[in-house]
Amino acid sequence: MTRRRSAGRSAGRRALFVVLFVGAGVAGYAACRRPRAPEPARPTAPEEGAKPAPKAPEPRPSGIPADFEAAGPVSRGLLAVVLDDVGYEEAAFPLLSRIEEPLALSVLPGTPRAAEAVALAKRKGWDLMVHLPMEPESGRAEAGSIGVGEDDAAIRARVLSALSAVPGAIGLNNHQGSKATADPRVMRAVLAVVKERGLFFLDSRTTLATVGERLAREMKVPVLARDVFLDDSATEAKDPGGPAGALESAWERALGLAERSGRAVVIAHPHRESVEFLARRLAGLPKGGPRAVRVSELLD
Repeated sequence: MTRRRSAGRSAGRRALFVVLFVGAGVAGYAACRRPRAPEPARPTAPEEGAKPAPKAPEPRPSGIPADFEAAGPVSRGLLAVVLDDVGYEEAAFPLLSRIEEPLALSVLPGTPRAAEAVALAKRKGWDLMVHLPMEPESGRAEAGSIGVGEDDAAIRARVLSALSAVPGAIGLNNHQGSKATADPRVMRAVLAVVKERGLFFLDSRTTLATVGERLAREMKVPVLARDVFLDDSATEAKDPGGPAGALESAWERALGLAERSGRAVVIAHPHRESVEFLARRLAGLPKGGPRAVRVSELLD
């Protein structure tokens, strides 16, 4: 009787185990068949060397002005004015002091107001030059002029003396000199000092036979040449409008040259009429036309 009960209990336990096993299998199968929720997308690393995508531009806040505005008129050409023979005329200085535009003062060494001219150029920030006396083809030469009969040592001494009389000068141009500037030996001696001192030479071109500009370029000396005489006495005598008409004609010629070729060098003298004319015309240069600069700004 006892064995029978034990066998019955064992059979019951086996049946229960089978039922539990089958139930677990069915539950697992049902879980596998249930649809899974999609996984969130993982960011992919950019390929090596690939550039990140550009960010979309942010909208421009209202009230901010545009980046680009209409440009003003561009100047056409550069105009440099050199005032020669400075140092004699007392009346020129009060007139010159009112001019704000750039100029160059070329001072005759040894003149009564040379020191005043040096101080004015420094105060204004203008170019200061030596107006070097040189022998003319005809007429009376300025005292201390460099002559074709002098040797190289004498010429050198005269140039150095002129430079010491105009301290702070950054260049020089010839006063008269139609004979001396046509002489290659004389000009080489002059230009050797100019080069040694680190200055520039402006050929006043008082003669068509000048060799100054050509030799300066050969010797690697910074050089410019005069384009227009503003107040040439011979031209004034021939002009139907007299001195005033000649000034206007020369000025218009200078403006036209600056516009066509990009620059023009004008030489004038410190007469009252010329300085008053320059004061008006320099201040009234039209926008979009030639712009006034210091003559040293035209050097290559």
